[in-house]
Amino acid sequence: MSKKYLFFDIDGTLTDSNPGGKILDSTFRTLDKLRQNGHFVAIATGRAQWMAKEFAQLSKIDNLVTDGGNGITLNGKVKYIKPLDSNKAVTLIDECINKQLPYAVVLDNSPVLYSNTSSVLNCQIHGQLKYDPELDFHHVKEIFKIFIYLSEKQEKQLEHLNGLDHMRYFGDHLIVEPTDKYQGILDMIEMIGGNKEDIVVFGDGHNDYSMIKQAPISIAMGNAKDELKEIATFVTKRNDDDGIEYACKHFGWID
Repeated sequence: MSKKYLFFDIDGTLTDSNPGGKILDSTFRTLDKLRQNGHFVAIATGRAQWMAKEFAQLSKIDNLVTDGGNGITLNGKVKYIKPLDSNKAVTLIDECINKQLPYAVVLDNSPVLYSNTSSVLNCQIHGQLKYDPELDFHHVKEIFKIFIYLSEKQEKQLEHLNGLDHMRYFGDHLIVEPTDKYQGILDMIEMIGGNKEDIVVFGDGHNDYSMIKQAPISIAMGNAKDELKEIATFVTKRNDDDGIEYACKHFGWID
């Protein structure tokens, strides 16, 4: 059997719930067997690299496509994390300021969010907030993510959100972040000299769509969004019902 390059989403795929959750014993067992059989195992996640790193250590996976496809970590070492398009990001931030919408910005590979608008102080922040009314985002070096605190209905107010990938994981805010995990996967395969025809991806959510659609072998979890199940090569059991082990046995990658 040819060596496979398997990329796993975290939340709702490697874990038994989304967001968060734990890794099943069957999944730990499967990951170990895949490595023993000579396959390449990696994570492909929308999470920032710093956030995925702890999970990667727990699952003993040291190859990561992070930041929605914009980050590559090989053998535990960060190769790169690409920022958002600076002009588009700053234009959107200016619009948030003009329309008095609370927002916060990620400027580096850390859990710290920065904002110069006082209204964000009333929002529930997932991370550490640094508020500085004098901060000018036109002069920062790089912007990696933008958190905007508004309802789905309010999204229509943002003209400059178009053309920027974004996801909504919680009802009270959206995150402007890359959503093309598959491009990051291709970049990693090129770095290691792998065969892109042997790429396998596992996912369950909206931000897995690009990799499920494009990968030679794509596996949607039983708990996946219907849009993924419709285009996947194979639909396995649920994430909380040994779905990863079931799929890998089905394709003969493990016994």
